[in-house]
Parts: sequence; structure tokens; C-alpha cells
Amino acid sequence: MKKTFLLLVLIVLVLPSIGQGVNFEDITIEQAIEQAKAKDKYVFVDVYTNWCGPCKMMDEQLFPLKEVGDYFNTHFISVKKNAEVGEEGPRFANKYGIRAYPTFVIFDKNGELIHMFAGGILDLTFIDKVDVAFDESKAYGALKRRVESGEKDPRVVASYLEALMNTYTTDVSKQVDEFYTTLNDEDKLLKECLFMFDLIARLGSEREQYLRAHVNEFRKAIGTEKIDEMYRTKYRDYFGKIIQGYGGDVTKEDLDDASKKIAELNLADLGFIPPLQKAALVKITETGKDDLLELIKTTAPDLGSNEKDIMLYFIIPGLQDQLDDNEEAELVNLVSDESTKGTISRSLRR
Repeated sequence: MKKTFLLLVLIVLVLPSIGQGVNFEDITIEQAIEQAKAKDKYVFVDVYTNWCGPCKMMDEQLFPLKEVGDYFNTHFISVKKNAEVGEEGPRFANKYGIRAYPTFVIFDKNGELIHMFAGGILDLTFIDKVDVAFDESKAYGALKRRVESGEKDPRVVASYLEALMNTYTTDVSKQVDEFYTTLNDEDKLLKECLFMFDLIARLGSEREQYLRAHVNEFRKAIGTEKIDEMYRTKYRDYFGKIIQGYGGDVTKEDLDDASKKIAELNLADLGFIPPLQKAALVKITETGKDDLLELIKTTAPDLGSNEKDIMLYFIIPGLQDQLDDNEEAELVNLVSDESTKGTISRSLRR
């Protein structure tokens, strides 16, 4: 598997003031475990590389925060290991199959793996991701041991597969497919199984078609807001790829069909879908730009800052060949987050 770095698509931040952050010890992992045992703490390992952009951003923007430091320094002995430099880092990364960066590994005071996940996060929700280590129903290590001991409960197996997927150490698609064939209709409605119908079930796939055919049952079992958000995200990615030129040979008829299917879902809130739909149409037909600009202006005020910035992140660079300088500048000015605004501006070839 090709080594990668991971970062959430867009994160809009209002970060607290910088203070005493995470105290990363310059010691071996074995020494960290010894200290954890002596101090009744856990061990937190941040596995990074020199070329990993999200790793650097977390070092600069997240780990120095007082709130983050208070949490980690209370509960963990923390160390950083470069997966490609020295002896211990590469050996550690190879032992645990780490291929995505950053990856975070958590051990108990006895050196037993209790949790592991990959992906950069730049706000305080990172603490929530780490806190999963203390929930045996969600923590990767605990679930792995339960499944390997023979537990067959679909809740446990589903939770394990999702946790394994989030380590990015292996392609879980075959395991997910095999597990899916063992589920009955009632099992498929379990909240633990929902991840199989999320982004890994592309539009038009067997699992997505099942979700669509039983969407009201899923809404009742899981919650309308959650299911509708899943579909908004699916269509965000679908239209976003088209806008940015990665949609393949998509036709106007394909977009009309997608619009019909969206309407049939009766989503309570369409959010940024209408502007993305329109932008995708403008991309492939090279017509309707003025209507799109008007739609963006009327829709943007009703969106949250994050949704609005994601929408503009797709549209501005994707349609730059059809936008003049003034139109580009006007749209960039709508972006709320300064970091996102800078990323969009740098992507423009003018």
C-alpha cells in the first residue's frame, strides 16, 4: 500500500490561545511504558514523517494548546517517533503496519495496545478521538482481541472493522463485503453497522442501493439528521469530483438522474448540494455561470462557515477557467477561514 498522509478535507478553526502544550518525552517507547507503569498513566505515540504536512500542522497548531496539554500530560506519557528516520521509528511502524501519517498508537501501562487510528485533526475534537481508547466497545485493541477470541456479535465485529479501517493499515473492503453477507435486515439497521453504508459505499453500489431502498427505516433506527448528512456528504463528493475534473465521462443526463434521486430522498436540508449541482452542470456544459454565481450568493448566508468554505473550496478552483478575475475575487472573499482562503488562492493559476 502506498504510504500516505491524512487530513480531514477541510477544518475551520477558532483555536484557543497557545499555552503549555503536550510534553513529548525524548525517550524510547519501552522507557515510556516504564514511566507509565510507575506513574499509573498510558502511553501515547505520535508516528510521523518529515514530509507529512498534517503532522507539521498539528505540531504547530494543536499540540501546543493548553487544553490539549492539560489532557495529555494528565493521562499519558507522550512520545513522537519518525517512521522513516533512525532505528526505533521505522521498526515500530513496520511492527504495527503503519502506512498513513500521522498515526497515533496508545498503550496501557503494561505495554498492551489499546487503540490506534490515523489522520490529522486540528481542533479539540482530537481529544474525543483519543478518548475512544478508554471505551472497550470502540477501542481498536480491545475489539481486536474480542474478535480474535471468537466473538460473533455483529455489533462487536462491525465496530472492530470500522476501527481497523480507521488505522489505515490494511484494505478492509473484502472483510466488510464478507461480513455484510452475514447480516440480516435487522442487523443492517444497527448503528454499529452504519459505517458500511457511509463513504465506503459509493453512490450506485449494492450497499448504497440498499440504504436508499430502506432510507426511512434507517432514519427511524439511526436518526434522520445522521442519514441525511451521510447523503449530503455522498453527493458533495460526487459533484465535487465532477467540478474538479475527476468525474470521468459524466453527461448532463447523468446529472439530471442524480438530481432526480436527490429529490426522491426528501432530504430535510439540502445545504450546499444545490450550488454544487449547478456548478457540476456549469463544468460539463460551460453554460449557466451567471445563474450559479447568483445561487452561491443567495445560498452562502444560510450555510454554516464550514459548509460554505467546503462548497467554495470545490467551486472556485474547479471553475477557474470560466471565472474572470473579479468573479474569483468575489467568491474568495466569501470564504470565512483565512487558512482555507489562502489554500484556494494559491491553487488559482493566475
